[in-house]
Amino acid sequence: MENKRFIVAIDLGTSGVRAFAVGPEGTVQAQRSAALAPARPQEGLSEYEVDTLLQTQKRVLDDLLDDIGPQRVLALAVTCQRSTVVLWDKKTARPLAPVLTWEDGRAYAQAQRAEISQEEVHTLTGLYKTPYFSAPKITWCLQNIPAVRQAAQAGTLAAAPVASYLIWHLTNGKTFAADATLAQRMLLWDLHTQNWSDKLCRAFSVPREILPQLKPSVGDYGAYAYKGVSIPIRACMGDQQASVAFMDISPEQACINYGTGAFFLYNTGVQKPVLLPGMLTSVSASPADGKASFLLEGPVNAAGSVLQWLQAQGIAFDAPETEALCQTARNPVWFFPALGGLGAPYWDFALSPVAAGLSPRTRKADWVAGAVRSIAFLMTDIAAYVQKNGFKILSPLKASGGLSQVQWLLQQQADLLQKEITPLQEAESTVLGAARLAAAGSGVDTRAWRPKTDEKIYPAVSSAESGALYRKWNAFADWCKKNPAR
Repeated sequence: MENKRFIVAIDLGTSGVRAFAVGPEGTVQAQRSAALAPARPQEGLSEYEVDTLLQTQKRVLDDLLDDIGPQRVLALAVTCQRSTVVLWDKKTARPLAPVLTWEDGRAYAQAQRAEISQEEVHTLTGLYKTPYFSAPKITWCLQNIPAVRQAAQAGTLAAAPVASYLIWHLTNGKTFAADATLAQRMLLWDLHTQNWSDKLCRAFSVPREILPQLKPSVGDYGAYAYKGVSIPIRACMGDQQASVAFMDISPEQACINYGTGAFFLYNTGVQKPVLLPGMLTSVSASPADGKASFLLEGPVNAAGSVLQWLQAQGIAFDAPETEALCQTARNPVWFFPALGGLGAPYWDFALSPVAAGLSPRTRKADWVAGAVRSIAFLMTDIAAYVQKNGFKILSPLKASGGLSQVQWLLQQQADLLQKEITPLQEAESTVLGAARLAAAGSGVDTRAWRPKTDEKIYPAVSSAESGALYRKWNAFADWCKKNPAR
């Protein structure tokens, strides 16, 4: 790269913004970050204030560029949380609604009223008709926010993922685009034609003309002019697909990304959609030639957010304490982490968190360990469902994300799955995957960009012990599902 040494990747996550400068060998040379948690004004609502979101993103990016020198940047990649949607006026650049995050459930009624069945939505999109994807959120805004409705009538409304909104601003409105990994999460994209669907747009009453142009994940997304330097934007994709792009999972292999939510991602090994009821079918990030493959994906709605929820209930601890607390727990609480309902393979949004197994001897460590173990249980539910339906899952499973640094969690996961778990040394697989794709799209040889892994974590209990514990979980979870809180 000579004097242009760096690929800069910015990750617009749920709980914060991170920007990394990655060198030609695939190593992180500099980074900047800022916390930015969504507001939750009522139960089931999750939103950002648009200007605060944009200003934080640009500040983190610009601060990193100042640190390394913008003239030394070869290309920029943008990755973001999926399903979160921004609505603004393309003529005035004025935001028109709060940014409704993927966790926001206010559009439940709009999702239910859409005149298309769950089965057809799954067949067309690989997803499900839920309020967590973007289309029902857009419908809600059109119905409840006059400024959004007026902009739609005037033909100036734009609705797009967070990455598209940032890129639109970085390019001064010249690029209004999204890749397939983000378009799919809007619930308006046809998995088979790989284009916006008129049928889905009609079902959700969303005008097709407000949607972004479709591009490959790696391509020309314009340029960011910063302090006299034009920096090409060469990649745009969803966070989970960026993570998979870095982890290099082979066909019939799976990875688990433990973040604010957690995701089980399985490489089907084919370049055509594989539909499994109860699971999502996700398109992978596409290289410059546009040839993407397909993944089976199982989301766990709450992972890191479970620990945040515990803290909000007055169980005080800091994230770095999680490992030590889990290790000292004697009787982990039985915890059902249905924050915002359950994801795969259940898709039940009427459920709430439940705790059981409490006693006078229950300590903070037991609460934390119970919450962490519940994530492993839900992930095991997904893996067991995939295997029950004829898909072989090869060992080891790769693990990444912030909570993958909690070894106690990975040991529980290995015990329950009775499979080896290989944690990545670098938890930031999302930004590194985005950077890797942007580098390859800029002519950089990235064959040496391989994830470094720690020692494998092997099951520490027998299959009989694991099975007995998992049966207890199933009995507890079944009771919670049959007796939802009122």
